[in-house]
Order: sequence, then structure tokens, then C-alpha cells
Amino acid sequence: MNINNTNGNKIISFHGPLTISLLSFISNYLKLIISTDQVLMSRLYKIFVELTQNVSYYSAEVKEVEKGINSGIGWFILYEHQDYFIFTTGNLIKKKDATKLIKNCTEINSLKEEDLRILKRKTRTQAKIRDIGAHIGLIQTGLLSSNTLDFKISEIDSKHSYFTLSVKLDK
Repeated sequence: MNINNTNGNKIISFHGPLTISLLSFISNYLKLIISTDQVLMSRLYKIFVELTQNVSYYSAEVKEVEKGINSGIGWFILYEHQDYFIFTTGNLIKKKDATKLIKNCTEINSLKEEDLRILKRKTRTQAKIRDIGAHIGLIQTGLLSSNTLDFKISEIDSKHSYFTLSVKLDK
């Protein structure tokens, strides 16, 4: 899979603060405009929620959207192809988190389904939700998509990198 694969039909894209209310609205919108079976729609919906929440919670670039409430800034795009969907997100990350993301994505990509389930249970028992949220979300995305995570981390400056993640969901 090519992380820049844009040959399909663009369903939706967004760039800006990913607030919970926006994500809720868009997830309901996706259910209305995508014609597919219920099981596939459920998997696509869950992947959308996992990956956009990761951007919202963990982006190094944030905007105060309400008094005292910050939301991560990033983007997402969903393409539909004849036999699959491609969902891609991107956001600024702290450079110190890049190594952990590479390790987590590489580990997820190396495991089969049963091993991913074991890793998910083990990870949940080892830390607080906020500490493992992105990792659990990535594991869950690997399980839901049954495909590898196509990721890229680009160095921006001495403090930041840019994380782009694409997931293929077969129809």
C-alpha cells in the first residue's frame, strides 16, 4: 500500500482541530453516505474513531476549542476504491514520541491476529488508559483492518516530527 495513494474516490477530508463533537458528526455522516454491508461499515467506523481520536488526543499542535478544553490539530482523508477503503491521518508529534510510535507500529505489523489480541490484553493491563491510548488504538486498528499500518515519520525540527498513518480496509 502506498501512503500517498489518491487514485480512489475521495469520500471526505478535513484539516483542523479534531473535536469530539466534530468526530461524532462526521462518523454519523459516514454511516449515511457509504453504501456497504453493516459489518464493513462497523469496522470502518471504529477505525475512523480510533485514528481520529489519536490525532485529537496526541497531536503536538493544539487549539483551545472551549474554555480550558484543547483539541489536537491534524487531518484525515478517506478514499474509496473498488475493493477497499484507505483511511489516512496526519499530525505533528513531539520528536521524543517518534521512536515509540515506530516501535509500536512495527510490532503491530509483525504480529498475526491472535498475537495482536494477546498484545492488546497485555498492554491494557500494564498502564493507565491515557498512557496507552494511542498504542491500544493502533493495535485495535490493526485487528479491525487485518492489514498492516502504513506509517511515515518525518523530522520537522529539533522538537517535532510529523506522523502520517494509512490503513487499508478490504471490502
